[in-house]
Amino acid sequence: MKLGLITLMGTPSFRNQANLIEKLFKEKGYDVNLYNIDDSQKPPKERYDKGIAFVPLWLRYIFGSTSILAPWFSRKSLIYGPVDGPLKLNVNLFDVMKNFDIAVTSQYCKECLEKNHIPVKDVIPHGLDFNDFRGFEDARYTRLKTLRERYPNRKILFSNINPLHRKGLPHLVKALQILNEKVSGDYVFILHTGLAAAHTVINKLAPNDRIDLQKIPNLVIEDQYGRLPFRAIVEKTMACDIFVCSSLLEGFGEPILEAMACKKPIVCLDAPAMNELVSEKEAWIFPMTYVREEVWDNGAIAQLHEYEPKSLAEAMQHAIENEVEGKEKAEAAYKKSLDYDYRKVYSKLLAN
Repeated sequence: MKLGLITLMGTPSFRNQANLIEKLFKEKGYDVNLYNIDDSQKPPKERYDKGIAFVPLWLRYIFGSTSILAPWFSRKSLIYGPVDGPLKLNVNLFDVMKNFDIAVTSQYCKECLEKNHIPVKDVIPHGLDFNDFRGFEDARYTRLKTLRERYPNRKILFSNINPLHRKGLPHLVKALQILNEKVSGDYVFILHTGLAAAHTVINKLAPNDRIDLQKIPNLVIEDQYGRLPFRAIVEKTMACDIFVCSSLLEGFGEPILEAMACKKPIVCLDAPAMNELVSEKEAWIFPMTYVREEVWDNGAIAQLHEYEPKSLAEAMQHAIENEVEGKEKAEAAYKKSLDYDYRKVYSKLLAN
């Protein structure tokens, strides 16, 4: 049996999950060829038994996937991935999608596509290989020891943010400014991101604020986004006390799931699809205020779940000051994360 798997190899979250899909299919006896959707493709020498395009359901990637997943490519084809919101009206696009099986990463994504009357065959969340989260007590992994020596008696907050429009960076900055007024000596916030891109996004969304991330009190920037292997990101999460997600919109919320597997207290917004992963039992959640719609060039009417930065600041303060309750939430989140073992969630791809 042969699988042709198409994805975005240059995007860490897609590359990591594609590697897990590849691993499962190989464990089940498949020969797997991995394709980067942005590369020009030649027809395979023989047809695959299955073809899976694991991509964001944006216009360019839908058209790219459907052109690759032609009858000459595979006997069965599936397009699988997240969406940012309902798609803009495009009758040709809808007709194209109806010719393929569609799977999405969350109930939120399913509901978005159903607003366009596009049938969704299945909801398949992202997965974890728990072996990726083991072994950090080894002496080779020094980050935790280094941070404890550098920031004694402080809670270490951490966020892993792709510097995109929807990730809530201006909200996070304002929340940190509020938090600093409340508990300035009790924490340090480590932000793993791309600094230049983050400044571009922040100053586009909040042009009058003239924000310089490197001048925010208690904020440490690690300008490494997209340049580290997955285990290095896991080590960063393992070494923190509290994981913070500032996003306004997630089609799934993979960093939240990773923090769950690391048994870390989590701060995140009570909005889809993040609240499909954690509730008040498993995380310090804070409320959204309203949904703001934006029409994006990727073909989506993005559903941005707005919130007050003050609410994020209060949730972070609760997490800092309530260690025992935070550990209870983290333990509950870890138990829930066990349902996301890659063999379990991606077995649906074998069946489809």
